[in-house]
Amino acid sequence: MNDEYTLDYAPSAVQHLGVGLYKQLPQALAELITNCWDADATKVNIHIDYTKRTISVSDNGNGMSHVELNEKFLRVAKNRRMSESGSLSPKGRKVTGKKGLGKLALFGIANKIQVYSKKDGYKNAFEMDFKVIQNTAENKKYHPKSLVDNEITNESNGTTIIINDLTIKNIISVDKLKKSLAKRFNMYSKDNFFVTIEDNFEKKEKLDETDFEQSLTPSSLEFTFRFPEDFEPEIESNTALRELADQKITGVVFTKKTPLQSKSQGFCVLARGKLASELSKTQFSDRANDLFYDYSTGYFNIDFIDDDLKNDYISTDRQAILWESNENLLLLRDNLNKLINIVQNKWRLKRKHEKKKKQDITIKGNGKANEVFNSPNLTESDKKVIEQVTDVLENDDVKISKDEKNEVITKLVEITSTYQKDNSVYKELIPSNFKVPKTVNSKIRRLREEMISAATNNENPDRFILTQGLLLRAMLDSSVSSLITKHLQEFHELNILNNYVKTENDAYNLKLKDKLNDAIDYLDKKKKLPTAKSASVLKNEIGNQQLILKLDQLMHDSEEWPKRKDLKDGWDTLGPLFIKIFDYI
Repeated sequence: MNDEYTLDYAPSAVQHLGVGLYKQLPQALAELITNCWDADATKVNIHIDYTKRTISVSDNGNGMSHVELNEKFLRVAKNRRMSESGSLSPKGRKVTGKKGLGKLALFGIANKIQVYSKKDGYKNAFEMDFKVIQNTAENKKYHPKSLVDNEITNESNGTTIIINDLTIKNIISVDKLKKSLAKRFNMYSKDNFFVTIEDNFEKKEKLDETDFEQSLTPSSLEFTFRFPEDFEPEIESNTALRELADQKITGVVFTKKTPLQSKSQGFCVLARGKLASELSKTQFSDRANDLFYDYSTGYFNIDFIDDDLKNDYISTDRQAILWESNENLLLLRDNLNKLINIVQNKWRLKRKHEKKKKQDITIKGNGKANEVFNSPNLTESDKKVIEQVTDVLENDDVKISKDEKNEVITKLVEITSTYQKDNSVYKELIPSNFKVPKTVNSKIRRLREEMISAATNNENPDRFILTQGLLLRAMLDSSVSSLITKHLQEFHELNILNNYVKTENDAYNLKLKDKLNDAIDYLDKKKKLPTAKSASVLKNEIGNQQLILKLDQLMHDSEEWPKRKDLKDGWDTLGPLFIKIFDYI
């Protein structure tokens, strides 16, 4: 048996396949972490000594014997899935290693690597020196330096790799390293694959099942779309989505309330839990220029893309999927693009719905706007303009404070006709519960609208009182006349009208005072008077106010009109009576 360790590859290949593969620490360490996964490790510890500038990665995996170190670790470009037990580890994990090049990536960040491995009571170790490898002739084999050779140990199985003589200028901080590693592997687990990162200053971070998704989740998360569970109806009816579900593809799309930074936009692909393609807006379509892509990020698990034992569809640096390798991959990419298009449509609908909710909250949160939206005088044009402005104010690109937004809405509301009507002298004059039902004839409804319109102009108080008085008399005359003519026969049956009122025209020709009294008697007979007062008491009250007399005077002498207080008192008495009359006309 030859006890020497031998790097089974041309030394120059280390330069091309290793040093050129990764130049950053997180990517290189990610390769070691996935090796730990393939070795069935449940715990991995990364220790960084910033003072000594060394890094160690230890796991409690299967470990390797002297022979296995030579045949597995030092054998470069060996397809372990074809030469060993296939694509599963001894404990049944889907292995991520395939090409055997990842270990060489360490020479992109350091010159010396020590490997210690314990298996079945024996420890073995060796050191590789990149500078010595560089100086090894092409026709020679490089033999790593033996450090430990089949030493008996009572330590548990596992492997530790120590990285010395670092060539990178600055060593990434523990917290930043965690964030970077979290994005490159999604099989972390407290129980099954727990990774800890610590340094010589006792700072410690951990990686478990929560970290991968957290690394992608936007800080201001808006919506989350999970495939396939959120797309069951679409899967039933859409061939592309059904094919994705049949292929056991899973994934998540996150959207942010505001645009993401460009480096956080797009989607990544994982195969067997390991990053296979980094975030890209054009991951599934070269024409991904829709606004949606500025707000979205996410990932998809596509294990079968790495199942082929002979062909590789993932670039060596694991930055991209080689989609154009065959027709099946092109179809897969097209199906994923169709899924993203459906997500876009869902996103637009949800944003529209959420924006409407925000609009409603904004309007309700503004006292004057809320008052106008609940006003019986609200016009469609006023409603439309307020909604249009609040819609613009809720756009992501409008950068104003909540107070400024509220001020804009307040000023807008104050110039609407609805607000002016509600806050005119009309509001003070006429009872707030006075409304004309839509079932009442159009003439009476128009009279009310004219009252409101006239009340918005307060420049001439005398003219306002005159106008209101004339309109009140017209509404009172029209209302009681409509009541009598509609129920003329019943009026006679109740002995309310005199015999000379035989036709509708006769009713219209009655004096306003007589018609009003007849209407009061009718409501009294129907037990529908608005108050507990008797008909006679109500008539006396109206008579004492002399309101009808003053309203009649307006018809003949515009210089004589009731005072404001007279109109207010008259409205307080007649308003409830109008409401009862409206029930019968």
